[in-house]
Amino acid sequence: MTQEHRTLPFHAFPPEVAAEAVCAVVVAYFPDDGFVERLKTLIPQVGKLVVVDNTPTQGCAQQIMALGESDGRIHLIENHRNAGVAAALNQGLEHALQIGCKWLLTLDQDTWCYPDMVTSLLQVHEACKPKAAVIGGNYFDAQNHQLKVPADGETECLEQKTVITSGSLVDVGVARAVGGFREDYFIDQVDHEFCLRVRAHGYRVVISRKPVMEHSVGRPGGAWLPLLGILPNHPPLRKYYIARNTVVTVVEYWRREPDWCLRRSVRLLLGLLLMSTLEKQRLAKVRAFAAGFMDGVRRRMGPCWRE
Repeated sequence: MTQEHRTLPFHAFPPEVAAEAVCAVVVAYFPDDGFVERLKTLIPQVGKLVVVDNTPTQGCAQQIMALGESDGRIHLIENHRNAGVAAALNQGLEHALQIGCKWLLTLDQDTWCYPDMVTSLLQVHEACKPKAAVIGGNYFDAQNHQLKVPADGETECLEQKTVITSGSLVDVGVARAVGGFREDYFIDQVDHEFCLRVRAHGYRVVISRKPVMEHSVGRPGGAWLPLLGILPNHPPLRKYYIARNTVVTVVEYWRREPDWCLRRSVRLLLGLLLMSTLEKQRLAKVRAFAAGFMDGVRRRMGPCWRE
């Protein structure tokens, strides 16, 4: 990322004005019929919206056209292939750099943003000391009917090791300085590795206590367990990336973040146990998981080349 860029003045403005210094990036991949409605809530909140379309066939251009010009706030990037989540996020980051935005708001295509999402995240940034480079958004999980973190507390934010991609407000300058998002991960664990790398460079990662969106991890139809609720449901290919990228992340960060890596390893093994006993397509998922684990050990990164 070598482009020259200017940084918009930020600290002197209230959050409502500072929102103009926010560039949102939404990664699209075969978006559903509700995609446009979700964007309508987001557009008024940001200075620029970048939609990166990874759909190999006819993508979301017609859906974007249905929104009109929206005051010129929408910038569509059509890759005509699945370039991966990390590459798409980096394209959004590059555009934010080019237009001089202070913040990049990263979002999944299926996230419902609350109307005050951006101002709430900016207020969290101002309130939490010392300042954070990544501010994750607390969210209501519609599958489990619960918040990611408790909304009540003495502070407006909670310290985190990592936060999910969707709903994260990222300091553009910091993201550029640490090298952006790892494209060899392709999909899955991109957010966690990025946050750990940001922390390794001495910056803070936090999450807002105030809910700012509705978001669910995985597809509907996962197994239900007492206390844990509905578990994330992923197809076999996602199991491959989850296993591979988790292995690589744990190997690279276990010295610096031993607690996180231990919890993630236990979670990975628990996921293997549950998928092999409770989920549909058990054989295919276990095979994909095993292939991902081995490729992680061998550092075979990038798009999955296996069938």
